[in-house]
Amino acid sequence: MKQRRTFALLLAAVLLLAACGAERPAARSAPAASPSTAPTSTPAPKAPNDNSAVKIQGTPVGTLDCKAAFGTEFSEIWEVPEGESVTRRFYNYTDGLGLWDNFLVILQNTDAGHSAEEAADYAEYAVLRADHYGWGDGFSEAEKESDWNWETFTEDMNGALVELTVSLKKGLVDVRFTATVDEETVYHQSYTGIHAEGPVFFCLSVENACLDLLPEDTESE
Repeated sequence: MKQRRTFALLLAAVLLLAACGAERPAARSAPAASPSTAPTSTPAPKAPNDNSAVKIQGTPVGTLDCKAAFGTEFSEIWEVPEGESVTRRFYNYTDGLGLWDNFLVILQNTDAGHSAEEAADYAEYAVLRADHYGWGDGFSEAEKESDWNWETFTEDMNGALVELTVSLKKGLVDVRFTATVDEETVYHQSYTGIHAEGPVFFCLSVENACLDLLPEDTESE
């Protein structure tokens, strides 16, 4: 009799646990963000820089409203002879909305055209941006050095005086430039050791930026 009562009690306990398990909530997942790191508000969008008061001194590449899309505005194309260097100076203006909204350097093998549609033998060794970035085989193999302050980069580059030098020696291209913000703030960027399997030419382009390309014999103000 005692065994039957014990069995009945055990059966009742099993049935009760089964009923509770059917209503058990699913396991809690980790929160997407802790209260201490979750944003408390959405930051207001930044307004683009207003460069309407700027007076172009030399040759513009792009327009001062800094709305030129990538691949639409180019400087003239300059040759870099073997064993020599070519230097160009310009003021860089940007809308300030992205690190990439600045000048670009395009290393190519033709003295005309900006694509294979414009020049049959056109090829790019590398496309180099102002912000320690780029693409192409030449960019991938290049040694890259810079000392930018990324917290102020977009502000610093608006109106910065850039002096850019492209050198060719024994089939290797070096691109170096300084960006002078003021007397106390000068940044440096370099891309060196880029292999070139033929003649070397380069031009400047922009994305949401404008360049004031100074004549070679002009001193900056």
